[in-house]
Amino acid sequence: MDILLFKRFAQIQLSQDSSVGREDEVYSPLTHFSVKGLLNDHPSQFIVVPSTEYVDSILGFSNRFITPDVISYSHLLCGFIAGKFLASNHLLDRRIGVMLYEFRTWLDSLDGTVYRAQAGLRLKYHSNHSSSGYFIDSIFDTFGGFFLCLGIFYYLKKRFGVGHGELQANGYKLHSNIPDAVVTLDNDRTTTESYSERYLLWKTFLFGLSLAVAGKCWDLAVDDFTNVYEYQFKKESSFSTMQTEYSHSHVTLVIFYLWRLCGGQSVLNYVLIAIFLDKTWQFLQYMPYVFLGASSLLYIATCIYLFQVSSALHL
Repeated sequence: MDILLFKRFAQIQLSQDSSVGREDEVYSPLTHFSVKGLLNDHPSQFIVVPSTEYVDSILGFSNRFITPDVISYSHLLCGFIAGKFLASNHLLDRRIGVMLYEFRTWLDSLDGTVYRAQAGLRLKYHSNHSSSGYFIDSIFDTFGGFFLCLGIFYYLKKRFGVGHGELQANGYKLHSNIPDAVVTLDNDRTTTESYSERYLLWKTFLFGLSLAVAGKCWDLAVDDFTNVYEYQFKKESSFSTMQTEYSHSHVTLVIFYLWRLCGGQSVLNYVLIAIFLDKTWQFLQYMPYVFLGASSLLYIATCIYLFQVSSALHL
């Protein structure tokens, strides 16, 4: 699908293609390109957004009394319930929590679909930062991330909390090179690691920070690219031609694709996969550092590159 997506992208001009769709137009991920759409993670691009568009077309949510804010409150509640399941000791419960959180993500996309349809902006993928709905959605997204982190923390506390290994009968404490950790050796020669609440909280906080930084950097990158590549010159000129050439350049394509892999929603997808596969702790050991560094460095590279492009286009 990526091959088809970027082949189609090479044939269009973003400033012209990111337009409003007709009321009777059938949605396709290969039309109405925008910077926001091109920087979307793969599940959102090819599964979540298309399915919300098709559901709205069939069920007509945007033509009923349902408002985007009602849907936003729904995904807030769904995120809270998902967090409760994610805190469970049982893998099946945590997998249910993952599915619920993915449904929360789907509802988050649906409120945008309904908003665009009701505002007469169907298929035009831009964030309206001045609307109250955007503010509410942003706050509820933050709460959704908080519920996720809370669920992860309480799961880790149940699994690794101090006392889990330390208080086992006839166990022997061993030294661990991990801060705030206790390793016990049972009579059957099996080892159990426990960590202080402070250490588990720190690991969870690092993940939450990496998620927030990746999400914020992605948002800023979308706005910055939009201001440059979707800017409409008053008339066809050499600047318009240069704009198209820059947008189709190899550097732009590489940066676009890296944002598809390193944005906040992608980080969210990665941790949900780790939880589903029962690899939460392994994921939290190093990946938050990777995503913190990757998203920060990628945004710095984006700013440097767009400064050069803006200077060339006199923007």
